[in-house]
Amino acid sequence: MSLHLKIALISLISILLPLSSAVFLIQNPILSLILGITVSLLSILILLRIVKPLDTLLKGSQILSDGNLNYRVDIRSGDEFEKVGTSFNSMADILKKAIERLEQDKGGIQTERNTLSIVLSSVVDGIVALDTSKKVVLVNKAAEGLTGFTLSEIQGKPINQFIHFFSETEEISPKGYCATTFTQPLTLVGKDGKQNKINLLASPVPFDMQANLSCILILHDLSSEQELERMKLDFVSMASHELKTPLTNIIGYLSVFIDENKDKLNKDQFELLDHSLVSAKQLLALIENLLNVNKIERDQLSVIIEPTDIGNILTKSVEDLQNQAKQKNITLTLTSISGLPKVLADPIRIGEVVTNLVSNAINYTNPGGQVAVSSQRMGNELITTVADSGIGIPEEAIPNLFSKFFRVSNNLQKASKGTGLGLYISKSIIQKLNGRIWVESELGKGSKFHFSLPIAPQTNLGSIDSDKFVGQAIQKGALNY
Repeated sequence: MSLHLKIALISLISILLPLSSAVFLIQNPILSLILGITVSLLSILILLRIVKPLDTLLKGSQILSDGNLNYRVDIRSGDEFEKVGTSFNSMADILKKAIERLEQDKGGIQTERNTLSIVLSSVVDGIVALDTSKKVVLVNKAAEGLTGFTLSEIQGKPINQFIHFFSETEEISPKGYCATTFTQPLTLVGKDGKQNKINLLASPVPFDMQANLSCILILHDLSSEQELERMKLDFVSMASHELKTPLTNIIGYLSVFIDENKDKLNKDQFELLDHSLVSAKQLLALIENLLNVNKIERDQLSVIIEPTDIGNILTKSVEDLQNQAKQKNITLTLTSISGLPKVLADPIRIGEVVTNLVSNAINYTNPGGQVAVSSQRMGNELITTVADSGIGIPEEAIPNLFSKFFRVSNNLQKASKGTGLGLYISKSIIQKLNGRIWVESELGKGSKFHFSLPIAPQTNLGSIDSDKFVGQAIQKGALNY
């Protein structure tokens, strides 16, 4: 029986019951009473058939809302209530599957979050994520250590209220380092004025991937690297000084012994001692180079700037290296030095640079080649050039040629017997003297090394401002490359 029919039947009974009772009450009171009781019972039974499934639905809804997604109602009334019960059970099935999927997704998201957290925690560089308002979204453990702030202290707050980046004395704002890809060594000032030397790499987040993020900051701590560099320089300085003294003594003893006994030695003995002396001098030259590099790294390489006749320096260097050139059958010439103006330079240091460049040119030039040294004025500078007809330098090697310990590979490396320090030291000396050094070369066609020096003024030569130069002590001893 349908729900509508049940309701219509109850309504009909509610109308007929008073009428029938009134009719039978007059003729037969007992029959009227029996009829009334029967009709009432029938009405109650019909109402129970309606109320019971409704109560079952209400009970099922309450159980389902309490979280028991496995509960299902059992209504077999054959009417609309049974259909509602079937729909209720289907809804419960769908709801259960949806929540199971959500739980799985939640588990996956939590797993990914935990993985990301582990990765960020294990990264040695500090990482800071900023939203579009430049407020802190995330910091990892390394960033907390560098800044002194925990994530809970600064999350959701503007970064420039807590973390500051300085380039020397100028503070860099978030708009400055988040506008485009930014990388620069800076000083980080964090909690309680804590300072760290860092390299800041800031990368903006692409617009289509923002998710309310504007940029990611990577903070690379330079403090430990600076400490390691300082320890390395201390070791090199100590070792070089300790080696230099006994080696100088060995060279002195060998020189004296050879001079006093050269007439008593046979050819083999003399060559053996002479080779020992040459090797000792080469080793001493290497130690002196290491000491000079150490001074350069510490910014302690001293120069004395004075008006200098570079023509005399070029002449002496060429004369000293003529024997080396003749041994390889190389023509070494000096031209264009007459009438040259004086330059502001350190004579000893410039002599070292010229000796290095000419010696390199001889080393990298094949027998029968040429090496030419010249100098000419260009504006307020005097440019000196050492040109050779040697094997040349590969184009890709030129940008690194003046780097410390850099040596060109392949044929050039086979021809070289140096340590890769000569050009690095030469560049440092020229820069100390306010000049420039550069090279032009083509593989197989030779090279031209140039360096420039400022021309000394013609008047008041003695009133040079020495405060702008590093030191006043002359570092004696030629550099052997």
